[in-house]
Amino acid sequence: MHAPRHSERPRRGRIPRLTGESLAARPEIPERLRRRFLFLFAALAAILACRAESRAVRSGTSRVPRRVVSLAPNLTEIVFALGAGGSLVGVSEYSDYPPAARAIPRVGGLEVSAEKVASLRPDLVLATREGNARGPVTALAAAGLPVLVLPTGSLDAVLESIRRGGEALGRREQADRLADSLSRRRAAVRERVAGKRRPKTLLLVWPEPPQAAGGGTFLDEVLSDAGADNLMKARPGWPVISAEYLATAPVEALVLPVSPATRPAFERALSAGPLSRGSIRQARLLWMDDAVLTRPGPRVFGALDELASALHRADVAGTP
Repeated sequence: MHAPRHSERPRRGRIPRLTGESLAARPEIPERLRRRFLFLFAALAAILACRAESRAVRSGTSRVPRRVVSLAPNLTEIVFALGAGGSLVGVSEYSDYPPAARAIPRVGGLEVSAEKVASLRPDLVLATREGNARGPVTALAAAGLPVLVLPTGSLDAVLESIRRGGEALGRREQADRLADSLSRRRAAVRERVAGKRRPKTLLLVWPEPPQAAGGGTFLDEVLSDAGADNLMKARPGWPVISAEYLATAPVEALVLPVSPATRPAFERALSAGPLSRGSIRQARLLWMDDAVLTRPGPRVFGALDELASALHRADVAGTP
């Protein structure tokens, strides 16, 4: 036997080149295993591409993100409000405003698909602290994607998210102008209702069983700023209310945020369900657009203005 020539020796650290074409050309690999290899190869390629773009952003070769994925509808609205909607390459399932958002590829709902996000090769992923599951967001960050997690649990947090999002998108001036404008509108609403009697109010997020916005929630703050006395303020979170309570509670205003899909359920509850019996029938009904009122984005400040006017229509001048 003879020693192999130097050119025949395996190179240290050499990795055989693997391509989808080479895998497809090997009939001896079982079909199921071959498909798994192809999937893993595609996912790895997407993740490596994302890492390369992420490094480019950090090194300063690309100042403004050009491929943005939004994991929540309120963040999608913020991106569009800042004039950066054209950079979105993926959005969450419920991103329906503005209408242009409906044409953008979906990456999942409450549970986003980390693989689908990675395949879009984003150089910025926007997520919310309150609205996104931690698992997929953590997986995206671990894969090297630049993830910005923004707070949206209060009106102040929405303003902060607009400013931080604007800075990340290279639109700091637009973000400052928008946040300042919304902050002034909020202050004007609070000034209008200051000193007015606060109607005893319930805000129901679902009619059967009745579930309300309780203390410490984003919507409790909206009610307070609008000049309402939230009857569920002492109960944190999203309490379910009994039919017995509704039949005797001194509710003066009943705020119902609805969409075309949920309005029939509220109407059934009002005609023959838990909202059709007792003192709750005497409450004034305030129908609101669900996506505008309950989505912590730029439009909620307009909903705040509208709600304050509806609650105090007799003695408060404001936008109807």
